[in-house]
Amino acid sequence: MTRRQFVASAALAAAPPARRLNLVIATFDQLRYDSLGCTGNPVIQTPVVDALAARGVLFMNNFCQTPQCVPSRMSIHTGRYPHTHRTLTNSYRIADDEPTLARILGAAGYRTIVTGERPFAPRDQMAGFQRRLEAAPGKEHHSLLAKHGWAAPNLSPDRAARIAEFKRLHDTRYQASAVPWPEELDESKYFSDLAIDFLEEKSDRPYFLHLSYRRPHHPFDPPAPYDSMYTGARFPETKKKAGEMNNKPPGQLKATRSLAGFDPSAISPSDLDLIKSFYYGMITLTDKHLGRVLGKVNFADTLVVFTSDHGEMLGDHGLLLKGGYMYDQVVHTPLIFAGAGLPEGRRAGALTESVDIAPTVAEILGLSPLPYAQGKPLTALIKNPKARHKQAVHAEFPTLKMVRTESHKLVHYPGAPYGELYDLRRDPNEFDNVYGDASQAEARSQMYQHLSDWLLASQDPMRAPVQDPAK
Repeated sequence: MTRRQFVASAALAAAPPARRLNLVIATFDQLRYDSLGCTGNPVIQTPVVDALAARGVLFMNNFCQTPQCVPSRMSIHTGRYPHTHRTLTNSYRIADDEPTLARILGAAGYRTIVTGERPFAPRDQMAGFQRRLEAAPGKEHHSLLAKHGWAAPNLSPDRAARIAEFKRLHDTRYQASAVPWPEELDESKYFSDLAIDFLEEKSDRPYFLHLSYRRPHHPFDPPAPYDSMYTGARFPETKKKAGEMNNKPPGQLKATRSLAGFDPSAISPSDLDLIKSFYYGMITLTDKHLGRVLGKVNFADTLVVFTSDHGEMLGDHGLLLKGGYMYDQVVHTPLIFAGAGLPEGRRAGALTESVDIAPTVAEILGLSPLPYAQGKPLTALIKNPKARHKQAVHAEFPTLKMVRTESHKLVHYPGAPYGELYDLRRDPNEFDNVYGDASQAEARSQMYQHLSDWLLASQDPMRAPVQDPAK
């Protein structure tokens, strides 16, 4: 850590909160906002997350900063935008001097622990976490499978054949293939068991636990009975319009025809229903095991935050997974704050962002403001869910920038002769790109004003200009 960061962290440690609240952040990777019962899905079974929303505050219009895993989780942990925390895609690692919740809370005397999917890249980077509950990422779960005869060297010919068929279906059926081993050996249960073991340890120090679940990220591979739980369900209608890609950026049309080694346009309605059923099954499975962990948490002295790093296209607009596009399916994410004496059963409709999470956590825990954070605490919204918070929210990749207000969404492609503009009041499904419409010139100008204001206001506060004292 730099001297500047050390001083900031020491200041936090010197001013502990009046109440030593614990912190649990639970993330489901690739979870759409609309794939929970509490957010209006009529099919999904998510009783644990629904109960969490009922005992806390659900933010109904929260948006992530990147529809990709690592940069989005970095924004959750730093309260900073990707172009300032500099983890721009999954190919980048967090800088050693970057303030994170784990580093700040560790300096304030917290035990900082992560279980499940590593929140940072590369996968062995801790970024302030003192412990990870699986010492060797991936290897210990593999050892568990081997112990029970589902992985080498203890693999029988019959089970080897079943695993070979599982892999064949994965490669030929759009990564939709149920794992052959039982729920007792599933990764969501395994990582929840580790978290429960930790919570049963005795300590006088508060803790920060990040439950970083990989599911429902693809591949779509739940164990039984979750692979058949939603067979025949009437899923919400796929949002897709014939010919809509004719007026969209060329990369999107390409992605509807070639993605992750398969052709999305060749997916039949029954194929898509299978993918959806497996996706929903993974969510219900992980919801169940999250409940086992939260059953060990004392909500009176623990702040619990639930969110996801990004969503999943799930066939909407002819697309699967996530990628270089900014549809609400991948940037609109669930966010719940509960416990720690917060009000119950509230729903806040204002626009919020994932960068707001870390500053809110620091304020609720009674710490000094998070160094260099660019998000805005949500505490005013928690007190008054009808309050306004932000005019616009933002997401980005190195090659595109998004700004979204309540009425419009603009996606800018630097140097390109095209872009995207959606009138969300008239076209909430983002079917009709009106970027080039003369009638939308004023709206486009206003959205570019929002975008330029954000980029100017969000210059990296860690890299402040150095003034010459002689001038």
